[in-house]
Amino acid sequence: MSRHKTQAARFEHLLAPHMNTLYKTAWRLVGKADEAEDLVQQVLEKLYPRTKKLETIEQLGPWLKKVVYREFVDNYRKRVRRPEHYPAENEDALENLRQPEDNPETLVLRAEDRQRVMRALDTLDGDNRALVVMHLVEGYSVAELAEIFQVPAETLKTRLRRARARLKKNLLV
Repeated sequence: MSRHKTQAARFEHLLAPHMNTLYKTAWRLVGKADEAEDLVQQVLEKLYPRTKKLETIEQLGPWLKKVVYREFVDNYRKRVRRPEHYPAENEDALENLRQPEDNPETLVLRAEDRQRVMRALDTLDGDNRALVVMHLVEGYSVAELAEIFQVPAETLKTRLRRARARLKKNLLV
């Protein structure tokens, strides 16, 4: 077996158990399925040459989420420097989560609520959006986020309080 195939097999073996989590994290950060796929792909492309380093990381899952977050922030900063306007995406990744007993009115109300929440999240800058999503949706504790963001816990608490207030204000509009 060639060295390249061996590295590819090792890389796949290491990351396969984490792919769903990476995609979900990316989707929650960017809010769109195709952009989440692109984000995960960018991360994988950057990590592949570092397969040996990945093998030395004890808790790979949290480390990979941190890498996804950092890539998200890098992309956000690039986009702010070079703003591009994308057409609105009609596809809703949460559409498949329907309950059998849901009626059309309930589905419409749920879709409207999701759109309102996504619009409110879009009013937050990249760091605060990531912080809110990771804390409220992903369930990370403030201590875990302090390690990921490399910011004191008290600072994160303040950011969370401000971001929640802004979300609340934008959701009530």
